[in-house]
Order: sequence, then C-alpha cells, then structure tokens
Amino acid sequence: MELKRSLSLLDSVSLMFSSMVGSGVFFTTGFILNHVENPWLVIFCWVLGGVFAVIGALTYSMPAVIFPQAGGDYVYLKNAYHPMIAFMSGWAALTITFSASISVIGMAFSKHLFFIFPNLDIEPFLHAKFAGLSFTFGPIQIIGVLLIGLFTFFNYFGIRRAILVQNTLTFVKVTGFIFLILAGFMWGNRNFEYFAKYSLFPDIFQNWNSILLGVVPVTFSYYGWNMITYVAGEVKQPNKVIPLSILISCVLVLVLYVLLNILFMSSAPLSELKSQEGAGVISAVYLFGPSVKVLISGFICWILLGSMSAMIIGGSRIYYAMSIDGLFFKTLKNLHPKYHTPYKALIFQAFYSSIFMFVRELESLLYLITVSILFLSSMTAFTPYVLAKKNYVSEYKIPGYPITPLLFILFNFLVIGILTYNKPSETLWGLCIVLTSIPVYFMFKGTFTKKNNGN
Repeated sequence: MELKRSLSLLDSVSLMFSSMVGSGVFFTTGFILNHVENPWLVIFCWVLGGVFAVIGALTYSMPAVIFPQAGGDYVYLKNAYHPMIAFMSGWAALTITFSASISVIGMAFSKHLFFIFPNLDIEPFLHAKFAGLSFTFGPIQIIGVLLIGLFTFFNYFGIRRAILVQNTLTFVKVTGFIFLILAGFMWGNRNFEYFAKYSLFPDIFQNWNSILLGVVPVTFSYYGWNMITYVAGEVKQPNKVIPLSILISCVLVLVLYVLLNILFMSSAPLSELKSQEGAGVISAVYLFGPSVKVLISGFICWILLGSMSAMIIGGSRIYYAMSIDGLFFKTLKNLHPKYHTPYKALIFQAFYSSIFMFVRELESLLYLITVSILFLSSMTAFTPYVLAKKNYVSEYKIPGYPITPLLFILFNFLVIGILTYNKPSETLWGLCIVLTSIPVYFMFKGTFTKKNNGN
C-alpha cells in the first residue's frame, strides 16, 4: 500500500504557508531586540533570513524533484551519501527539529490563550533543572499536550481531511494577516519616531556578531520552507508543483514578515518589546487599544493551529520513510487500511513531541532547534553536487547553480559558529542529540541490511 498523490499546487502552498507562518513572527522579534537594538537592523535580519530561506528552498527543489517521495531530507541524504547520514537527519527530526517545533507551537498557543483568559492561574506545579536546561509542568504544558493530541487525531483520518482542515485554517490566517497589516498601516497608532532615532544605514560589519545572533530566531521563524518535500510522495505533478509551491510560499512569507515587523516596531517602544514572548500582542494593543488584546491573541492562536497541523503532517512522513527502510521501528511503516495514513507514526510523534512541552525556556528551545536545522540542512544543500556526480538528471535547474547552494551552506556554518560562541550550552545540546543518532543507527543497521538483501 502506498501514499496517494492528492495534493494540488494550492494545497501545497497552503501547507507551506501554514508551516512557515506561525509562532515565530509573533515572539521572536522580542528575542532579536536582545541582540540588535537598531530597528533597521532587525528588519535586515528578517530580510537576510528570508533571502537564505528562498536560496535553501530553491536548492532543496532539485533533490525533491529527483526523488518525489515522502521523507524529505532523509530520502535525499540516503541516496546522496549513506543510510547513516540519512538516519541522522530523520533522528534529528524526531528528537529535535519537528518534535521540539511542534512543542514550541503548543507552548506559544498556551501562553497566548492565557492572554485571552488573564484571570486563569498559569503557575506551574513542578520545577526542575538538568544539564543547563530548566523543566516545568503546569497548565501551559497540559494545554499544549492536548493540542498535539487533537491535531494528531485530525491527521489520523486521511491526508484529504487533514488538508481540508489545513486549508480552512490557512484561508482565515491569510485574510487575518491582510486585514491586520492594512488596518495597522491605515488606522493604527503608529509612531515612526522609534525608527527615526536610529541610522537608516547602520554599520553592518561592526554589528555582524549581533546580526547573526538575531538571525537565529529568524531562521526558526522561516522554518517550514522545506515542508512540501516531506509530503512529496503525495503531491500531484511533483516536477512542477514542488519548486513552484516552494518559491511562491517563501516570497509571500518574506514580504509578510517584513511588513509585520515594520508595523510592530513602529507601534510600541522597543524597550517594551525587548525580550517579550508576546511582542505581537503588545504591539497590537499600542496600535488599536487595550480592547483588541483578546481579538489579536485569538488570531495568533488560530495561526498557531495551522502551523501545528502542518508540522504534524510533515514530521510523521519522515518516520514512515525511515521505517520502510528498516531504519526505525518497523511498525511505523504501517498505513491505515482505510485512511491510507501513517497512523502509527503519527501516534508515536504525538507522544514524543509532548515530552518537549516540559522544557521551560522557550528561547533555549529555539536555539537548540535552530543549530540542528542549520547543520543538517547544510548537508542536504550539498546533495545537488553529489547527485550530479552520480549522474542524476533533473528537469529542474537551481537558479545561480553552482554558487547558490554554496552560499546557503556558508551562511549556515557562519551562524552555527556564532551560536556556538555565544550560546554554547544550547549548541552542544543540539549537536549532541543529533550525534546520538550514530549508535542508534547501528541498532537498526541489521534490519536495513536484511531489507536491501531481499530477506
């Protein structure tokens, strides 16, 4: 039994857009301001991160067109390098990138929900600290876990039903964003003096360390630009739809993020946005008054629902692809006899993602996720060179090749270097979790070998 090709271009763009536009844009600006005080440099961070997301997406399109299968990076790395490298990517998706991202979305949803109901008690029941990370358990974690379970339930009953939910969430999301931006610029209480205090052309080279640290949460906010590659096995006309959906989504999100951040930072004093996880809500209150706080919080919660739905769809397909190869629990390759969904992979992912809900510090999770993404996406970005040497031919040509993938790789390692220097604990956690894939791989290696030998 195989996955069905039922996703159109509109479905693909909807999935990409929802996976990219989520929790990030509404809280990472506060984290960026911790490192970059000039609002023009903050905008530069968003543009820089967006440009490299587009470059990465254009690079990923080539292996995605050659191997239009479920699994994304895992499939490309397996064919370009070695099953162990592919397993490293899949293991990172499980242990950090997808699972922790789903948890971040759940955590952000819970916190914004309490903006709507401020009288509810959100104090955690338990606290603990281990190896530099803080852990907690309370109402925020309970709501997040329930949300993960809800969207896993939706996905259980088929990709078409999940995409119907996804498209509904995306339609309201897009409409809301357009209204928010238009209303903010036309009727909002904006004050561009917050920008006027700072130089329009700051010295980028003098601030390069701060800029790269600011780009780290930006990179997380754009994460999702490769989402369509994880469900490539369910995309109609993958040769055309995959690269086109990637390009359309990335450009739309780049424009959206820049406009939103101009709106945010022209609405409230930067000192009040700095370090705040609810920067979007704070800005909205300054723009439209306190009465809008509940409405904006509700809209942000809606946005987060779409992001979680997309991440759950994409992540489960990775574990399904790994299981088919014999490189993960064999039961995860089972498709539902009626709904044709990798239902056991979905349930497994829901359980594991819920564990990350107990990490207390949202910013720590962002850094931990991002360093893993940068490291593994650099290896995937190098696959076009390897595949070309192996004589794989693609109808799709990467614009600017062979320079484009190289620029993406160099940028990633530059950010990893800065992150290692400034956030060594989070960086080491991220890299160590990725490297634990090596001993785990050898646990499953025998099954993989038997499969390839036809046993």
